[in-house]
Formats: sequence, C-alpha cells, structure tokens
Amino acid sequence: MGSTAIRLALSVLLVVAGVAALGPAGTAATSPVITLTVDGTSVADGESTLVKTDPTLDVSVDANHSIRVVSVRVDGSTVHRATPNDTSFAESVDVDISSGEHTVAVVVKTDRVTTHEVTVTKDAARPYVRYTTPFETDQYAPPPDSVSVNRSRIVLAGNFTDVTGVSHLQITRRTTYEAGTVNRNDTEIYTATDLDGSFAQPVFLGVGRNNITARYYDRAGHQRVHRFRIVVEDTAPPTLSNLSAIRTSPSTLRIGGSATDNGQIRSVAIRPANESGTTYLVNPGFGRPDRTRARVSFRANRTLYPGSTAVVVEATDTAGNTVERTVTVRRTVAPDLRIDPTATRFVNARAVVVTGRATDGEIASASVETVDPDTGEVVDIASLHGGGVVTDLSFERRLDAPEGRRATIRLRVIDSSGTEHVRSVDRQSTTDTPTPSATATPSSATPASTATPAAPTPTPAVTPVPTPAPDSPGLTVPLIGVTIPVPSVLGASLSVPVPFVGPFDVPVVPVVGLLVVGLGVVARAR
Repeated sequence: MGSTAIRLALSVLLVVAGVAALGPAGTAATSPVITLTVDGTSVADGESTLVKTDPTLDVSVDANHSIRVVSVRVDGSTVHRATPNDTSFAESVDVDISSGEHTVAVVVKTDRVTTHEVTVTKDAARPYVRYTTPFETDQYAPPPDSVSVNRSRIVLAGNFTDVTGVSHLQITRRTTYEAGTVNRNDTEIYTATDLDGSFAQPVFLGVGRNNITARYYDRAGHQRVHRFRIVVEDTAPPTLSNLSAIRTSPSTLRIGGSATDNGQIRSVAIRPANESGTTYLVNPGFGRPDRTRARVSFRANRTLYPGSTAVVVEATDTAGNTVERTVTVRRTVAPDLRIDPTATRFVNARAVVVTGRATDGEIASASVETVDPDTGEVVDIASLHGGGVVTDLSFERRLDAPEGRRATIRLRVIDSSGTEHVRSVDRQSTTDTPTPSATATPSSATPASTATPAAPTPTPAVTPVPTPAPDSPGLTVPLIGVTIPVPSVLGASLSVPVPFVGPFDVPVVPVVGLLVVGLGVVARAR
C-alpha cells in the first residue's frame, strides 16, 4: 500500500512537470501592437509624414506579455524612455526637430524586441529664391526694391531652396501708362507649375516703371512673396530693315519693311524726301505694354507722291526715340501676269474664252494665243495692247481651239524694257462633240436625157425612164413593141409614148393584165 502511494505521487509530479515544461512551448508568440501618431496623423511602420512645426508623438503599445521597456528615438537619439511592466502603454511626447527629414523610432521590449520606424519631414520655412536674371541675389537675400533694364522683353529667373520643393508660382506685372491726357493701368499675370528647383519666366514690361509681385508656393503650403520694381529705360532708337519703295504706277507706291525696338514701336510713317506730308504705315499706338509691337512689319500700296524719286521712312518707339531712313523709289518694269483659272474655259469643242489681267509693271504690248499642245502650233492669236505704256491691263477674248479636247493658252506681255513675259495654262474641254446624222446617198442610176419640144409652149418635165441592161431578160409584147422586165415585175413600170403629151410610166402588172385580156378578145373574134 505504501509503495503504491509513493508511485502515484511520483506520477502526479511527473505530469505537472511535463505540463509546466510543455506549456510555454505550445503557446504561439505574438508581437506587440505599436501605434504611432504624429500631430494627430497615424503613421504606419515604414511610412512618412510632413509637419510644419515641432510635432507631438502619441505612442501606444498593446502586448500579450508584460512590456518591459518603451524607447522613443529621433535620428537614433533617445528622447523618451518608459518601463511600464504592463501589457499596455500610452504616452505623448513632444519633440523639437529642425526643418528637414527625420527618422522616428519606437522600440518595445516584451519577451522580444519590436521596432516601429517612420520618417517625419518638417518644413517650417517658406521657400527661398536666389535670382539670377535680370538681376542677381544671394541664396537667402531678398530682391532689391528697384532695378533698371533697357528692354521690355525680359526673363525673370532664379533657383529655389526649400525642404519640400516649390510647386508653383505666380508673377503679377502692373504698369501705369499714358493714353493721351489720361493715365491708365495695365495688369498681366504669369503662372508656372511643375518646377524642378528653378524657374525662368518670360515677362513683357511697359516702358517706364513696372510693379512686380512674385509669389512662390512650396508643397507644404508655405508662400514666399517678393515685391519690387523693374524700370524700363529705353534710350535706343528703333531699327528699320528690309525697306523697299517700288513705283507700280505713276501715282502708286508699294512700300515694305520692318521696324524693331527694345521696347515697342509707337508708329511708322512715310513722307517724300525734301517735302512735307506724312502718311502712317503703322498707326500710332498708346503706351500700353504690347509684345506684338516689339517688331512690326508693313507692306502696302499707297496712292501718293507722283514723281517722287525718294521717300523717307520714320519709326518712333513709345519712349520717343526716332529713326529715319531714305529709300530710293524704284520702277516696276516686269508686270504680274494672271490668267483667271475659272473664267478661262472651253465654250464648245471649237472655241475657248480667255480672261486675265496684267498689273504692277510697264506694259508696252500684249497678246494672247491658243496652242495645240500635241504639235506646239499656234491655232489662234489676239492682240490685247499695242500703243503706249500702261500699268494695268484686263482682257477677255474668244479664240479658236485646236482639234481635240485640249488647248494651251499663253499670255505674252512685253514690258517697257523690251523683255517678254509669258504665262501659260492648259485647259481641257468638258463639252461633248455632236455625232453627225446619217445622210441619204443619191441613186447611182443615170437619168435619161430630157426631150425638149421645139414649140415655145411650156412642156412638162420628162420623167427619166430606166433602161434595162442589154442582157436582162424581159417579155416583148408584139404589135406594141414594149419589153417587160421579168425579174422585177411587181415594182417595174414601163414608159408609154403618147403623142403631144410625152411618155409616162404605167405599172407593169395592170398593163400585162389588160394585154392578156385584149389578146383573148382578139382571139375569140377571129
């Protein structure tokens, strides 16, 4: 009995020891749950967040085992440590960090070590701008209050310094200008996005003072504002180029050229050399900033200054600077030839109408012609002008067309210097050629000669009697002496001579019938 009790007690002890030994190994180990909130925003392990000021870190830990140590670190340095010895933990920690990126880690020790790490970027400063043109500044220095330039077309450019980067900008230009006796304001706004650490924004300025407001926005929402003036001092006169003055008629000039300025062109005018009387080629404009007036081109035909051999072209900018160029007037000798492509056409298979004009030259003579495109031969020609020199010639002529459905039309003009100018076009007929109708062929039979009585009394026309061929078969009736052709009995006729009346045709079939009847009667009577 005693030994049995001892054995039973030993068995219980072995079971308890085995359960105690197997208990921890059979339970699955669970990592603690760490929650990190930065300024109210929960940030998962490995993620990042942006703050504008020194943040507050809220740390909470839940575990199945006792939490022995909680360590909060910024960039590897411990900023807070706790030993809760509990299965839960929650505390807030205020940290001081500089602008830029920082690594925040929460290290928890339970039955094991677990780390929760995030990136916190602090952007507490507004972006800085270092200007490079049209003036230069240091990296963190503001722009000057006022700068001067000598042109209206500039580029405002610079580089940014910012933690998160500048996302977009807005530049506003305001200019006051004179419109007669009234001052007016002009405003233009420029924007740019997708900036990669720098910018270069073209800006067109008015002559005089321009107030600039530049706003730069970073991705954290900070805004840097710069206000300054840019004064355009335009002291250089405009430039004139590609000038020409061509006399196209005794009273007409064709004027052409370009005017360019550092600021903008106010007007371009023309007048005869050594004479008065100004005509504007570019009408005067106000001082409102207008980039299209930085360079203007002009080309016009003007009826003015008959007999002038030189003209003066004058360009003035909005600052009052002026330039003059004297241009020699040249004559236009070679004319411009045009054949109307619509009105020039075939009117039928045998004729074309040609319409055209010769202008802007000295025309001494002119003609128009049609040519066979296959042979090159001239089909028809018409003179258009041949007396004196003219500068404008219009015409419309009808000319014969070559055989077929195609024609080459040539306009020939000889100018006052004796040079011939030719313009050609090809035309094709779209009209249908009428088909000729069938014509009856006259009979080949030769009519017999007509007998004419000697008496002066009018005699009816004698009907020609067809004469059978000598070898044609026929039936000769005795006593009468009439031969009846056999092959064409039904359609044949015979000519019966009647004294004083003349011969006339009698159908063969009735005559034969009467002849047979008559012969029968004579036979019975005998």
